Amino acid sequence: MLDFLYPIEDFFVQKRYISQTIGAKIRKHTRQEGLPELEGVKVALFSISNSENILKNSFREGFYSLYYGNWDIEIADLGNIPEGTTQEDTFIAIKEVSLHLLKKGIIPILLADGVEYTYALYRAFDTMEQMVNLACVNALFGFADDHEIFAEDSYMSRILLEAPALLNHFTNIGYQTYYNPQESIDLLQKMFFESYRLGEVTSYMEQVEPILRNTDLVSIDMTSVQAADTDMPKGFVNGFTAREICTISRYAGLSSQTSVLGVFNPPTSERGKMLVGEVLWYFIEGINYRIKEFPTIEDKNYTKHIVLLDDFTIEFYKSNRTGRWWILPSETSQGAFMLPCTERDYQKALEGIIPLRWWNLHQRSLN
Repeated sequence: MLDFLYPIEDFFVQKRYISQTIGAKIRKHTRQEGLPELEGVKVALFSISNSENILKNSFREGFYSLYYGNWDIEIADLGNIPEGTTQEDTFIAIKEVSLHLLKKGIIPILLADGVEYTYALYRAFDTMEQMVNLACVNALFGFADDHEIFAEDSYMSRILLEAPALLNHFTNIGYQTYYNPQESIDLLQKMFFESYRLGEVTSYMEQVEPILRNTDLVSIDMTSVQAADTDMPKGFVNGFTAREICTISRYAGLSSQTSVLGVFNPPTSERGKMLVGEVLWYFIEGINYRIKEFPTIEDKNYTKHIVLLDDFTIEFYKSNRTGRWWILPSETSQGAFMLPCTERDYQKALEGIIPLRWWNLHQRSLN
């Protein structure tokens, strides 16, 4: 299914890179040598291109110039998928390429000009026999278009409504209330999905790590970064800083469950290209330091803390190895699934405050 892919531009093949940079070490899809060998590759990038954005919008300029980290990771650049005759054609190509990589145990990273391509990445899980936890870093929820609050053909509406229904959980990180209708906020609450306002996230960035710890697909819309940090004439006045979006990307990489990343609407300014390169760098940096932890109630590598809250008994588990925290979803779950959380959730519980993530999951189990 890699026939959809076209080689990277000759400019990035002919340019001489310093030996320790990504541009010198990454496996490239070139006109001369074709697709790179995928054996041993852990991360593979590809992008959507058209005749207008091949060089002007290319993320490669910034990414290739960065130095390789202290990584034991092979990276491949598979090139570009040309836009199809219709958007659905492009969706199919993205889905097939991503599925091919997932089946090989390779993490696909897609870069494209529209966040609606999140839908195509989601559909790559159709035959993977698993439910999907999706997290979107976006100022907008993605249900509306220029004419309707809930547009049937919006990418989030399609994810929620179209079969096969694979969405297990959805989280929005960084929405800005004044750009979203109250009806969308109410809908997410009724479905017991999670949404975190921009200010809520930036006031405590550490909470993003457990949110992404059990996420399969992460979608980052680069317009969620404040326009001043990307030098783009269009964008949001408020948003994540360059440092904060890199922190989020690193948390996504650290998550052992995250198997697909989409980076959308990459800025075209020189500063913006460098920022996209750094977002990718931090994601790979996170992958390099992944530690697989799946606590159970009998595992002696975790310390159990019990908190009594009104009619509830909540069990927290702390890893003796990494210091990370989890909550037992219910007394009857027997530890089959643990919900990631922060130490602050535990401290708040001691003060009598029920953790919101636990409460949402509890409510979903009752419906």
